Amino acid sequence: MAGRVLNRHKLREQADAGAAEAAAPAAAVPARKNAKTKAATQPRPRKPRAKKPAPRMVARWGVFDTGMKQVAIFDYNQRDAADEKLADLNAKKKPGHFLQIVKEPMPEPAAE
Repeated sequence: MAGRVLNRHKLREQADAGAAEAAAPAAAVPARKNAKTKAATQPRPRKPRAKKPAPRMVARWGVFDTGMKQVAIFDYNQRDAADEKLADLNAKKKPGHFLQIVKEPMPEPAAE
């Protein structure tokens, strides 16, 4: 009951020919009259943002306790006063206070 074996190459050619005929009329459909065609424009290059200068920093001596809580602060040129405060706190309370440099942003000068 088996039927005749079909030639696959001929069937493929017939299918391709049918697809080409069907595609040709679809491509010939005219575009709408009201459709506006825009010219492709290139995107504008983005300008890089100007980088902000880093703020000026001022160094100070900070006296801290063991919980990193700032107890006192002194200007950088007042190291002797900071050492005295550190010795005083370590003598009165439990020792463990320490001295560390703290950098803070310098306040901006007022505009005239």
